Amino acid sequence: MFALALLCLSFAACGAKQYPMQITVVNRSTYPITDLRISLISEEDWGENRLETTLEEGESAGIDLGEYTEEQLNAGFHLQFYGEDGQPVNPDYDPSSPTFFENGDFLIFSPPDLSIALFLDTAYDPETYDQKIVELYAADGDGRGDVISQNGIPVLMGGALPFTNMQNLLSENHDNGTYRYEDITEDGQLLVVNAAEQSCFVPDVQELDDYLTACALSLSDTDTYELLSAEENEEYSKNLSYPVYIVTYTAGENEDTREWTVFAMDTDVCTYLYGFCALPDAAADMSEIYQNIFSQLSLSDEE
Repeated sequence: MFALALLCLSFAACGAKQYPMQITVVNRSTYPITDLRISLISEEDWGENRLETTLEEGESAGIDLGEYTEEQLNAGFHLQFYGEDGQPVNPDYDPSSPTFFENGDFLIFSPPDLSIALFLDTAYDPETYDQKIVELYAADGDGRGDVISQNGIPVLMGGALPFTNMQNLLSENHDNGTYRYEDITEDGQLLVVNAAEQSCFVPDVQELDDYLTACALSLSDTDTYELLSAEENEEYSKNLSYPVYIVTYTAGENEDTREWTVFAMDTDVCTYLYGFCALPDAAADMSEIYQNIFSQLSLSDEE
C-alpha cells in the first residue's frame, strides 16, 4: 500500500504542468557581455553560458530558458553577466537576488554606473531606452529619472529609496510636463509609483480630501478596494506649502490583496502622487520607511 501511494505521488509530481520561458536579452551596459548565467533560485549550480556569441553594446539575443512549473517560476531566477575579462560587468549587482520573468520578456542590461542594473519590459525600443538612460543619469536621489519638463512644471523629487538594484517597470514623460515612473524591488514585493497628472480639482464642487483620495485610488488597477484612511499630514503640508494627504487603502481580493500608501498633493496645476504598494503584512513593517521617504519629498524649482 505504501509503495502504491509513493508511486501515485511520483506520477503527480511528474504531471505538474510546465510553462515555456523564452526571453530576449539586450545589452545596453556599454560593455561587451561574453557570459550570461541564468538559473532557478533553487539550483546551486549556475549552469551553462546562455550566450552563443559575445553580445556587444546595443545587440540583442533570444534565449530559450526551458520549461518550468508554476512553483519554480514563482520562486524566480538568479543571474549574473560577465565581460571579456571574466569579471561581472556590474560589480554592484547582487546575483543572488531573485528576478521574475514572464514568457516573452525583454531583459535589458543598463550601464553599471546607474542605480538600476537591469530592466524587464514587454518590448524594447532603442530610442525609448536611449531617453530612459539619459533620464536616469540625470536622476536626483531616487533613481527614477527626475526630469524637469520643458513646460516648467516642478517635479516631486527626493526621498532616497533604501533599496538597491530596483527594476524599472515604467518611465513616462509627456510634453505637458506630466510623468509617471514605476519601479519594483528585486524580490517583486514592493512597487513604487511617482506620478504627476494635470489637476482636475474643482474647488467649487469638490472637497480636496475626496479628490485626492480618488486620485490615490486610481493608482491601483483593480475596482475592488477598501479605504483605510485619508488624512492631511501637517508636517508634509508645511514642507511643500500645499495640503498633503496620506491615503491608505487595500486593493484586490484574497491572495491578490495589496495595501497602498499614497502621498497625494494638488497645486492647482498638477496633482502629485507618490505611492507604495505591498502585501498587507509587509506594508505594516514598511510604515516607518514610507514616512521617512515622504518627509524628504520636495518640488523642484520651476525653470
